[in-house]
Amino acid sequence: MRLTLPIKTAMLTTSLVLALVGAAAAWQYRSLSNKYVSLMQEQQQAMTQLAADGIDYKIGTHLNLLAREARGANAETFSTAQAQQRFLQESRLRTTFDGVALIALDGNMVASDPPNAKAVSIADRGYFQRARAGGITAISPPLRARTTDQPAIVIVVPVKDRHAHVVGFLGAGLELTRPNVLGDLARAQVGGGGHYVIETAGPDPVYIVHPDPTQVLQPASVEAADGFGGLVTSASLPTTGWTLRLVLPAQAAYAPLAAARSTLLSQMLLLALVCSVLVWAGTVWLMHPMGKLHKAIKKLRQSPDGDVALDIRAGDERGDLAREFDALMRDLRDKRSEMAAVMDASPLGLFRADAEGTMVYVNDAYLQIHGLDRSEASKGWLSLIPEDIRPQVWRDWQELVTKNQPYRLTQRLQRSDGAAVLISLQMRPVVADGRVVGQVGTLSDITERTHAEQALRTLTAIFEATPDYVVQLDTAGKLTYMNPAARRCTGIPLDASITHLQMADFNPPETLARLYNEVVPTAVKTGLWIGESNIWNADHQVFPVSHLVIAHRDKNGKLERFSGIMRDISAAKATERALSESEARLRTMADALPMRVAYVDASQRYQFVNQAYDGTFGFSRDAIPGRTVEELLGETAYRGIEPHLKTVLAGEPVTFQNEVVTATDHVFYEANYIPQRAADGNTVIGFHAVTTDITRQKREERRLVQLANQDPLTGLGNRTAFEKRLAESMATGPAEAAPMALMYIDIDHFKQINDRWGHLCGDALLRAVAVRLLRATRAADFVARLGGDEFTVILQALRTPDDARAVAEKILKEMSDPFVLDDRTLNISASIGVAYYEGEGATPKQLTQKADEMLYQAKGAGRNNWRMATFPESTPA
Repeated sequence: MRLTLPIKTAMLTTSLVLALVGAAAAWQYRSLSNKYVSLMQEQQQAMTQLAADGIDYKIGTHLNLLAREARGANAETFSTAQAQQRFLQESRLRTTFDGVALIALDGNMVASDPPNAKAVSIADRGYFQRARAGGITAISPPLRARTTDQPAIVIVVPVKDRHAHVVGFLGAGLELTRPNVLGDLARAQVGGGGHYVIETAGPDPVYIVHPDPTQVLQPASVEAADGFGGLVTSASLPTTGWTLRLVLPAQAAYAPLAAARSTLLSQMLLLALVCSVLVWAGTVWLMHPMGKLHKAIKKLRQSPDGDVALDIRAGDERGDLAREFDALMRDLRDKRSEMAAVMDASPLGLFRADAEGTMVYVNDAYLQIHGLDRSEASKGWLSLIPEDIRPQVWRDWQELVTKNQPYRLTQRLQRSDGAAVLISLQMRPVVADGRVVGQVGTLSDITERTHAEQALRTLTAIFEATPDYVVQLDTAGKLTYMNPAARRCTGIPLDASITHLQMADFNPPETLARLYNEVVPTAVKTGLWIGESNIWNADHQVFPVSHLVIAHRDKNGKLERFSGIMRDISAAKATERALSESEARLRTMADALPMRVAYVDASQRYQFVNQAYDGTFGFSRDAIPGRTVEELLGETAYRGIEPHLKTVLAGEPVTFQNEVVTATDHVFYEANYIPQRAADGNTVIGFHAVTTDITRQKREERRLVQLANQDPLTGLGNRTAFEKRLAESMATGPAEAAPMALMYIDIDHFKQINDRWGHLCGDALLRAVAVRLLRATRAADFVARLGGDEFTVILQALRTPDDARAVAEKILKEMSDPFVLDDRTLNISASIGVAYYEGEGATPKQLTQKADEMLYQAKGAGRNNWRMATFPESTPA
């Protein structure tokens, strides 16, 4: 079947109508869907943030409630089972939490509500270790609770005594599958099947809340929550760092959009069908006169001289064709117009100048290159010439346009917008009747091309001079360029051809395999590969290089060639090995030392520790680098050494001693901090820490000091300790405005006891007297034995002389009770001299003499009594 022009026109028109209708429908649907999805995401994000704010507020409320109840507890709360149960019953926590417990310092749960019969310890839980180490509130990650074996989170709050010492912990749990602040969220329904989930933060998140209970504590992922094309929005919970997500399935999220799409498609199909029928009918009707015109032209062809009437007045296609025949003489004008249109569309600047040098025609590209408006076309280019030479340039130009010869010029111009351009001008004369009537020419902006050529020449010069090896290969792996350094390395003469060489000629087999399997695919995919490899030199000796491979593509993205830049790193590798071996030797030496050796950088993070650190702080040696000093030692210990850290990081070496007291140990150490400076010799980039355990030396020093100040028979202070303590008491008394007193005590007739019962009995009596003196005095008082049966008591922080009299009476009463020593019972008495001192006008020697004087007055008064004088007025009492 022959397709006539009307049929073809109808089919083409119908196809265009269908294409336009389809495009309009697609554009309309795309616009609606984008707006709908954007609106849905904004609304769902707002709902998600609102839900996150609510959950975060409730968790904060739970934390505050638990902290408030913890402040009402103290050491007595943990003292007995009754106290523990009473606290749990009186607390208001059980209505808020699914479980409450009191936890000892060792991590053992001592009481719980609801009660739990089995012994439970959480000492190994990370959140409990953080709470115990820092004395802070800690929230656990989601875990399986040991009391209920259910998914839960646990909050631990330290309980402190009045001295702010942690005496235990108050813990509370929220089961993730029960109705509570978290469990209720899992049951919440959003829209048509939407739900909430909560995940932990970090690289490996797990579900805390999920509508499917089996997913709780399971690994979480956005893809899993997303489903098949649904909407997922997220918001952070600042209190815990968790992430709350609202998941709306695709079916619910895009249901209105799907309905709109169906409606729009039906309407557009109906519109396309109606338009196609109308276009088909109209086209057939409009093209019918063409048949008549065809017969007339065919007749004219058969009889060119025949009288064929052409209806040039008709307004249809017949009239158009007839008028074309009638307008053959106007072809020249039409062609000229066509040529003008081509010139206007040309990327080259085209111009025509008359014999006077004025531009009578310029295209748009000409104006764009010069930066001129159409109104400036005639002589505007002259304004780009420096003003001082403008007249001369114009005269030269007028002379040039009259010459009957081609002309070429390269000229720099400064456009009105300040841009400097380099143009290339070529023109030829227009000759009519042997006379030059003007010039026509082209103008092109060669600024970028010139810069590119200069850059290429510079880059080539760099490649020729660089000691690095530069090569280029085509996509088949054949060499197309080698710089002189690469030729010298491989032994190829500078003028030798390399087109027959390939990658395999310069790379060992293992390197060649890597190039094919890794390097080239990576460069093709990303455009670049950087790494290290091994290549051959002229003697086929392998040596290492740093290697850069670049994949070049044309403007259409087609792969054109590869460039490789290599640098010999043999010396660097040798240096690296030497440094590595030196570092290994230093590590071995450091590990062999009996003290702790570490290097800490300027941010106070450990970069190196020796073997002595292994297990010292509860971490393996390998877990310490990267931690800060505060993280390793804890906040309390860190505050103690913080001034020393600031000093050493300021560039001063530091040596200090410190002691660490724990519940089970008492350790002394000496630390030496040595600053490490940068290569400039000024900047401190860290410090070396050498820590030596000096516990044995310190304990021996204390033992010797104690022996030097202790009476070996009674364990009381000796004369040396007494004199030191008396001087200290008399010095601090005036500052504290607190009177004191000094007592001298003698056992009456002690010599007779020694003579009758022997010195062993006398020594036993002295020890018993020491015990009673300690019993009769306060903990703040100081009791000493000066020798023989002579004792002293230093009374501090007295209010009146009556306080000293009361102590003297108490001592006499203690001495009046019989002493039972083995199988003997002894009755003794004592005499006491007291010097009451109010803080002014005396020295230790004077006060001692006054107390001794009062002692002799007491003995003179018949013994078994006391005498007291107030200093400086020494009136006995």
